Amino acid sequence: MKNKNTLIPLIQNIIVSLFFLSIGILFFINYETVWIALYILTVIGLTLLGFSQLWSFIKGRKTKSFIDYLPMLSSFGFAIFIFIFPDNFFRFIHVVIGWWILINAIIGYINFIVYRRDSLKGASWIFIKSTIDTAFALTLILSPRSRLWILSIFAGIYFIFYGFVSTGESIKDVLPDNTKNKVRRHLTISAPVLVAAIIPQHFFFSIKQMVKQNIMELDTDAYNDDPADLEVFIYLKESGPESLGHVDISYNNQIYSYGCHDPENRELFGTLGDGVLIVSDRSSFLQNAIDGDGKTIIGYKIQLIDYQKVIIEKRLKELFSRTTEWKSKAQIAMEQNLDVDSCIDYASRVYKNCKASMFKFTQGKFKTYFVFSTNCVLLADYLVRTPELDLIKTSGIVTPGSYISFLNQELAREKSIVINRTIYQKNN
Repeated sequence: MKNKNTLIPLIQNIIVSLFFLSIGILFFINYETVWIALYILTVIGLTLLGFSQLWSFIKGRKTKSFIDYLPMLSSFGFAIFIFIFPDNFFRFIHVVIGWWILINAIIGYINFIVYRRDSLKGASWIFIKSTIDTAFALTLILSPRSRLWILSIFAGIYFIFYGFVSTGESIKDVLPDNTKNKVRRHLTISAPVLVAAIIPQHFFFSIKQMVKQNIMELDTDAYNDDPADLEVFIYLKESGPESLGHVDISYNNQIYSYGCHDPENRELFGTLGDGVLIVSDRSSFLQNAIDGDGKTIIGYKIQLIDYQKVIIEKRLKELFSRTTEWKSKAQIAMEQNLDVDSCIDYASRVYKNCKASMFKFTQGKFKTYFVFSTNCVLLADYLVRTPELDLIKTSGIVTPGSYISFLNQELAREKSIVINRTIYQKNN
């Protein structure tokens, strides 16, 4: 049941949005004050974090190794260091942001290679942007001083835009439907990439805690529920690369899952390679992920109208016009009456348990999988995040975390496209 009392959440959201807007304006009026406040909050936050970790050790009353104490010692140590030498805090900000920009530039260069390899438009722009980012990053890293004003401009623009868009998002539910749709279409913003990246793992631990406290019930049987026309599934694990999340789309009881699933064609530790599209029966695919892979799955049911179904079916038809059938090791072994027990890669396991069909792309986007661009989220975007459908409202770099953030917000609204959410997890 959705909460019909929308006035209090509306006021709360507007207050938070105005706070972000004020921070953005303050970056332009007196950015030094903002950075000093950030410095003070960082010292206080690290100190409280250290004490929190210390209390956990005292309460646990168990013998710990030195490695277990490192997070606590690091929190106290860094807090003391920047308290005694505050100038180093601001140099640290330059260096951290510089490295973050440099990492994004390196990702951009790899993306440029992918675009050139697959003959996609926009490769030159990606290269130019990555080169500019590299120059800016090296400037921050090699000369980390007296450039807070540059960082303040970018931060101010972001916070002002974020506050403005968040305010529009907050009031759209009280607008007439036509006006509301225009607001949703033109005013969207995603969470910062770093924030969006940690949302899946944060949500995983929230689910774990709520289950422990008997606040939330889980569904352990994907066969025993009522599928919607369209569903968005987000897969979570406690640790490892999969803790960042994975997104699949289900339409008319068929799962469409995209990834780097060919073990013979992978590079860069499995982050780059041939893109493989898996098409499977919804329930068997989900159950395999729950029981076989131990994943927690968040399923969001979305209500469609007839014209939206037509659009999705048209996009699926176009997608498959650029594919050719691909067979996993297990499928080849079965067809040749060979032993399949040794076929343990992901694609083989899915085929053995679900009899899924698999495809590779012959041209265009998705021919090459790259975890930071042509990934599972991009395929979901292709199917459901389009102006014609007007379903998923996020912008910027879209991640599993930004999908979770948007869909959870929609679920809480009285009038929304999300009609239900189900949490699937193995029964331990």
